[in-house]
Amino acid sequence: MPKDEILLSLENINKVYPGAQPVNALIDINLTIKKGEFIAVVGPSGSGKSTLMNVLGLLDAVTSGKLYYLGQETSKWDEKQKAVFRNREIGFIFQAHLLLAEFTALENVLMPAYIARQVNHSLEKRAKEILTIVGLEDKFYVKPKNLSGGQNQRIAIARALMNQPSVVFADEPTGALDQKTGNDIYNLFRKINAEENMTFIIVTHERGLAQKADRIIEIVDGQIVK
Repeated sequence: MPKDEILLSLENINKVYPGAQPVNALIDINLTIKKGEFIAVVGPSGSGKSTLMNVLGLLDAVTSGKLYYLGQETSKWDEKQKAVFRNREIGFIFQAHLLLAEFTALENVLMPAYIARQVNHSLEKRAKEILTIVGLEDKFYVKPKNLSGGQNQRIAIARALMNQPSVVFADEPTGALDQKTGNDIYNLFRKINAEENMTFIIVTHERGLAQKADRIIEIVDGQIVK
C-alpha cells in the first residue's frame, strides 16, 4: 500500500491497566487504516473496543508498540503535541453528545476553533455551512436543551467536522436514537465520507449498521479476531 494512502497504523500495540490484577485491554494489535475508509468496530462488552478507540484517538497512551499517524510516530509526542494534533486532525462523536448547555448550537460547533483561539468570520461561516449540511440551518442560535436528542447528536457531528479532520471516531453514535434518526445519521456519515474522503471509525453494537461499513474489525478479549 502506498504510504501516502495510509492514515494510521498500529504495530504490536499492547495496553495494560495496572493493578493488583493487571488487565490486558489490548493484546498485540496490528492494524493499518487507509485514508477515506469507513470502518465498523464490533465486539462484546468489555472486549477492548473503547480502549482501542481511546488509543487511536490519542486519549490513552499505549503500554508497548508503536502508533503512526500520517507517517509520524506518536509515542514521542508530549501531551501538548497530542492535544494540538487531536484538535487539528481528529473528530470525536460520542453516544452522550457532550454539548455545553450554556452555548448555542453554533457556539458548540465552533468550540474546537475557540480552543485553538482561531475564531474568525470564515470559520463562523464554515460552522453555519456544516450545521446546514446536517439539517440544522434554522437552529444556529438555539441551545441544546431546546432541541431533540437527534438534533443534539447532529450538533455533535457538526462539531466533530468543524476542523475538517482526517478521521472521525464515533462511539455508539446512534445508540440513543430511534431507528429512523439513526439511519439518517448513518447516511449523513456516508455522504461526508464520500464527498470529503474523510475516514470514519465507528464503534457499534448494531450489526445492521456494521454490515454497511467498508470493513468490520471484530475485537474479542483485547485481540482482533476478524
